[in-house]
Amino acid sequence: RIYHPDRFADQPDDVRLEAERRMKEASAAYELLRASNKALSQGQSVLNDKDLQERARAYRVAMEERQREEEKNRARWARWDALEKAHRDRAEQESALALAAMHEVQGVSPGEPRPARPSTPHVKAEPPQLTARTPSSALKNRIEAARRKEKEEASTDARKKSSERAL
Repeated sequence: RIYHPDRFADQPDDVRLEAERRMKEASAAYELLRASNKALSQGQSVLNDKDLQERARAYRVAMEERQREEEKNRARWARWDALEKAHRDRAEQESALALAAMHEVQGVSPGEPRPARPSTPHVKAEPPQLTARTPSSALKNRIEAARRKEKEEASTDARKKSSERAL
């Protein structure tokens, strides 16, 4: 009754066609139920053994396909999580290096508190400006060491993945 086409006569074509499709599905399901109830009341089986076997096989195939798809999705999400974690870690490392560079350029050691801003609310404090000095050789060495470590980790991960694929 809900999807009867007469209720959707004044609706757009796509709505009317969808209602007709659903009405046809409901009618087909009703006819199947009616036929199966009639067959059961007469003591007959609705489905024969071949039908049952075919349906069971189709169900097994569909379930196996669904399991494969779920495994593939789980693996994809695991890779995505690993990439996201690696990028987050790298961003944190770069942030720490930038903070160390900023403290070194300003002459403040990382453990010391930063100078307080002026307390007068009506006066805007100028943002700290980085000077044009080049980073010290110690900082350059730390940056290069961090980059070498990243490259080594990436090559180790690549070797692990290739060995896993080979298995």
